[in-house]
Amino acid sequence: MLISVYRKRVATMAVQLAIDDPKLVKEVIARLRKAGDIEPDDLVYLDRIADNWIGIAERNRQSVRR
Repeated sequence: MLISVYRKRVATMAVQLAIDDPKLVKEVIARLRKAGDIEPDDLVYLDRIADNWIGIAERNRQSVRR
């Protein structure tokens, strides 16, 4: 039971980091993949979340410019 709570906290923190600093998350994932520390399909969900938030930030920047 304690391990599942810990895993949920870690997952929550990882998702929050992907929201707060998506470019950092993408860089770290790319570095881990390049080094072979994770499989190419590992952390895909974080990669997608980061992509989503990068898109949101870009759209927000564009709407401010108008």
